[in-house]
Amino acid sequence: MRVAHNIVAIDLGNSSGRFALCEWDGKGGSLREIYQFANAPATVGPHIVWDIERIWGEILKGLHIASSITQGKVESLGFDSWGAEYILIDRAGNRVGHAYSLRDPRNALAMDRAFRIVPVRRIYDITGIQVMPVNTLYGLLAHIQELPEEWEKTWLWLGTPEYFLFRMTGVPVAEYTNAPNSQMVDAHSKNWSKELCNAFGLSLEKYPPIVPPGTILGRLRAELADEVGLKSTKVVAPACHDTASAVAAIPYAHDRLAFISSGTWSLVGTVQRRPLISELGFQLNITNEGGVGDTIRFLRNVIGLWMLQELLREWNSQGLRVSAGQLAQDCLCAPLAGAWVDLSDEKPFLAPGNMTARINTELKARGFPEVKQPHELACVVFRSLAKRYSEVFNGIQRCTGEPLERLCIVGGGVRNVVLNRLAQEATGLELLKGSSEATLIGNAAMQIAALENTQSLEDIQSIASRLRFEEGDGTTASSA
Repeated sequence: MRVAHNIVAIDLGNSSGRFALCEWDGKGGSLREIYQFANAPATVGPHIVWDIERIWGEILKGLHIASSITQGKVESLGFDSWGAEYILIDRAGNRVGHAYSLRDPRNALAMDRAFRIVPVRRIYDITGIQVMPVNTLYGLLAHIQELPEEWEKTWLWLGTPEYFLFRMTGVPVAEYTNAPNSQMVDAHSKNWSKELCNAFGLSLEKYPPIVPPGTILGRLRAELADEVGLKSTKVVAPACHDTASAVAAIPYAHDRLAFISSGTWSLVGTVQRRPLISELGFQLNITNEGGVGDTIRFLRNVIGLWMLQELLREWNSQGLRVSAGQLAQDCLCAPLAGAWVDLSDEKPFLAPGNMTARINTELKARGFPEVKQPHELACVVFRSLAKRYSEVFNGIQRCTGEPLERLCIVGGGVRNVVLNRLAQEATGLELLKGSSEATLIGNAAMQIAALENTQSLEDIQSIASRLRFEEGDGTTASSA
């Protein structure tokens, strides 16, 4: 691989999309953000959907900017996003129907119907994926029941990141770090489960081929390359699931290492070399997601800083001038002992709105007095998360039979010094800090590994450890 090339990492999140330009010289590199756009789902009738064409328009803007900055000299680009959603396409490559949000209310009803066809334990035994209504299986079943004519028109269904990669290249795939979140992949064969697809009447011919992270899909479609001025750019399926990209950026050996990808959600887990599917794992609802370098992300979703974000939105709507940074400062010396709520059941906190009342209802149930002051409510959130992290790690250690000694935190929550301190106290693990921009770093590292023709976990980690974000990659500031 020649020196001095440009890599573009694109990360689509639920609230924003971001483009980062990585300049890699063969030994090290730096990333900087070059474009950001807002993103949010919309309500159409009873459904929650994404404005796919608006997002695509923003992607085109980002590609134009990348081309302008580099004079059209971009070696490769890769795209990551959230998992578990799907988009239907016909044989002409056109989208069929809406792109439904994983939070669409119809999914929960479909999940209940699914369990009457295949017992929930059997689904878990096949897939090793934690049982959640957001998983693609239940969205597809709901879609087929409501709009069977759209399924009839469908050539393939694609995950969200793979759909945008398809629009760039015309190559349909399911990337391995994202596909298992569908709850339709056999954990051991790493292929689509014939048993589940047959049981639910799903047509395997409508499933894209599963490819490993770091697969080079080809170059940008000719007409798109001409439009944005990137005529020789390769398109890589990196670790398409954003959490997989974030974990790929962890620079430490995974032996006895725990991780938290900390943000709106907290992904709390460890890296394993093979799936671990057991009665205890089922009871604790721990998931086996695909990882880079032929690994498994053995983890549990925890509600994360969503609670604090909702509190901030509530206070701002009331005219209170409260910031995440000020709350972190006010809570700097908060002890682990004190009022907290049980986050093993997240249902009371998942919906937006009225977070103060929701927290106080749960505090009252635990015998704690009501809390009204912003910094006191923030302390409740931080304590509750830290205690939940400790519970999850205890369960993971029981499943693996291996002790955890160190804890690496990546993502935006790296900046939250209060939460990190409490997490260290609650878990008793040595605290290590990764990058606040781990997802973009992992995305770029996976592309570089693909260009250098390696799939080794150690090589991917080595590349990631030599990438730095020029701005916003510190660990001293406080963030929600």
